[in-house]
Amino acid sequence: METVTRDSRAWSVPNFRRLWVASAASSFGSEVSEIVLPLVAITTLSASAAEVGWLRTAQFLPFLLVTLPFGVLVDRWRRRRLGMLVVADLGRFALFASIPLLIWAGLSDVRPLYPLLFAIGTLTVLYQVADFAFLPSVVRPAQLVDANGKMSATASANEIAGRGLGGLLVQAISAPIAVVVDAVAFGLSALCLRRIKVDQLQASQEGAAPWAPSGPAYRDAVAGLRYAVGDRYVRALLGEATTYNLFNELFILGLLLWTVRDLGLGAAAIGLIFTAGGLGSFLGAWFGSRVTRRFGYGRVLLISMAIGNTAPLGTALADRAGDLALPLVCGLFALVGVGSGIANVHAVSLRQTTVPEPLRGQVNAAYRLISWGAIPLGAAAGGLAAAQIGGRGAMLVGAVGVATATAWVALSPVRRLRTIDDARS
Repeated sequence: METVTRDSRAWSVPNFRRLWVASAASSFGSEVSEIVLPLVAITTLSASAAEVGWLRTAQFLPFLLVTLPFGVLVDRWRRRRLGMLVVADLGRFALFASIPLLIWAGLSDVRPLYPLLFAIGTLTVLYQVADFAFLPSVVRPAQLVDANGKMSATASANEIAGRGLGGLLVQAISAPIAVVVDAVAFGLSALCLRRIKVDQLQASQEGAAPWAPSGPAYRDAVAGLRYAVGDRYVRALLGEATTYNLFNELFILGLLLWTVRDLGLGAAAIGLIFTAGGLGSFLGAWFGSRVTRRFGYGRVLLISMAIGNTAPLGTALADRAGDLALPLVCGLFALVGVGSGIANVHAVSLRQTTVPEPLRGQVNAAYRLISWGAIPLGAAAGGLAAAQIGGRGAMLVGAVGVATATAWVALSPVRRLRTIDDARS
């Protein structure tokens, strides 16, 4: 059995601790917004099901439009990745702060929020592409899985605190004030990122000769796409993530509409559901590496993914559960969280391990272009489906689609990996 040595612990690196604090603040704001923004549209602006879908579409459309250009930018301006993270956080701080100001000024229509959320989504793309490429330069390769585990566990803990707090804030003091929390969180993240000392980045990562761009930028974008769909490990993870994101949008949008308008649950109850999912994700991310050392990398990734992706099917029984509907949905989300928490840490670490460093930004951009590009398509489809077959119908269609996503990994070489080093070799 493998043991965790001091050299494999990312917490010993000062720059990682600074990045971790910034990531914690940023992900907290993101988790609050995940529940607050749809509730702003549904409860404050009385948006229809289709309008809620278009709102989510506007927020995630940039993943289709700017992911590849940002990936090339991140790789060509390798030493400016930290600055990109700061700019992205400061921009989101300003944009989120403008939303409650517009509502307090008398905004009564959801449509003016579309361009704002599109801009927020654009900055989110920049942050995520740069963050993925930046983390490996902060820690040594032996510390990467531990670093991703801590990042993922923190993000899961923020699901517990962020979404639960978001629901409580909407219930207690209105949705616009809850949006203020998002703005403050992104501002704090930017301040923490400014404290990272670039001259202390790991020599093993920064000591390499700087890569000079050669040829047109579109060639780099095409190279990233070719690697993402050509590598047998990355391709399997990409197919699973794309299928999951497409149908999960139908599932979540349908769930929100069904719980608010059909079951009559308040914002606090919805926050409790997502809090249960966050608790499960935290447990999965925190303890997942121990399970891997015992049972093997690929096997644990596949089983945990199957658990997380299949659990949403249980919501089909929720309308027959009566007073137990809320506990049932909370339990299902906790199960989803455990499976996803373990799987996400392993999937990200596998991608960071197999992709060469000079290609990391553009391959990650291609990966997000396809996988996250499915989100606005799913959001638009979810809004239209909910308008036609109701929130519960859209939720069940989404649950069935999410369950099929595991097939990509089940039929790939990923399931045969004993350790992550096997993929590198």
